[in-house]
Amino acid sequence: MADTSDQEKGWLISLKTVLILNIVLCFIGAAFFGALFGYVSLAPKDFEHRVQGFVVAEVEQKLNETIPASLQDRLGQATGLLSERFRERAEETRRAIEAGIPQFIAAVVAAMCRLDCHDQQALEATVLGIYEKNLTRLRLGVDRLRQMVEDRYVETLSELRTDIRIFLGSNTAVMTLALGLALFRGPAARHLLPFSLVLTGATLLASTWYVFGQDWVLNVVYADYWGWSYLILLGVIFAFLVDIAINRARITSRILNWIANAVGGIPSLAPC
Repeated sequence: MADTSDQEKGWLISLKTVLILNIVLCFIGAAFFGALFGYVSLAPKDFEHRVQGFVVAEVEQKLNETIPASLQDRLGQATGLLSERFRERAEETRRAIEAGIPQFIAAVVAAMCRLDCHDQQALEATVLGIYEKNLTRLRLGVDRLRQMVEDRYVETLSELRTDIRIFLGSNTAVMTLALGLALFRGPAARHLLPFSLVLTGATLLASTWYVFGQDWVLNVVYADYWGWSYLILLGVIFAFLVDIAINRARITSRILNWIANAVGGIPSLAPC
């Protein structure tokens, strides 16, 4: 009898530990994602400052895919018809364009004065100087090329902000649901723990961008493949949480038990 009581007591302590861990992890995650969502929504200038380097790189990539293509095709076709001297000149033109586009984009973004503007006249002169030095062979005109850069910058920034808000809002909602289950469905603590840990990984991912400024996190959020893959993962986690909330974790228990049997050494779970 005493042995049974001791075992039950040990199980109770362990369950309480898991319960507390769930509450702490889910509270931190919900609070962090909620705060980040508010930050992205309510502090557009600071947000743009944080992501401007990433946005400029995306604009450069998009421009490199469209602008130089026709000119480089013409240069490539002409290479076989030109003398060695003119072929070298054609290659110099190609290299000048490739070097000039990033400089031109950076100058145009600075001249847009979205964040700061110390000397508008000097910035305008820089834009024109870079164009005349490296990009006149594009035959687009400085105003047209500049408008292309500005349009793509605004479009990319808007798309990135929308993607990040979806990422943060989705995580906030799922984390809040998980926190509610941790608080009000104590017997389901063990069922909830794997999902709390996965969602904590998302919290660490977001904090890596916010605290350390790692642009690779933005690539994960902004890229179509990874962005949709993550949303699908969140949808699966949400379905498990709903099962825990209204179906006493019957489906969750079966799946977790199947994984436990495959791994071995993990106690089985019963519906709660």
